[in-house]
Amino acid sequence: MTELRRQLHTECAKDYANKRTLIGKAKGRFCSVTFIKKDGSIRTMQVQPSKLAKHAKGDAAPDAGKKAVATRKERHPNLFPVWDVQAQAPRSINLATTQSITVDGVTHAFA
Repeated sequence: MTELRRQLHTECAKDYANKRTLIGKAKGRFCSVTFIKKDGSIRTMQVQPSKLAKHAKGDAAPDAGKKAVATRKERHPNLFPVWDVQAQAPRSINLATTQSITVDGVTHAFA
């Protein structure tokens, strides 16, 4: 099953990259992302991409933390960390189930 999941994510890598780029265009502003949560419910989240960078430790993170981030990226390339404006906390968006991204008043819908 792991190999099938890996193949699927490899085929979707370009789609994931496009969605990351759209969210990243918001920079210091906000954008809205609508996606299907793991439990099957639909969620629209207001995110602020640049805010997450302020809370991430980056190079200051311990080696174990850096290794954990690398492992998560490898195992779950469909998950994208963002800053949830409403909860004022880091969250993950499932790019594989993203239905729409709204940036600067323009909505980009995905099938």
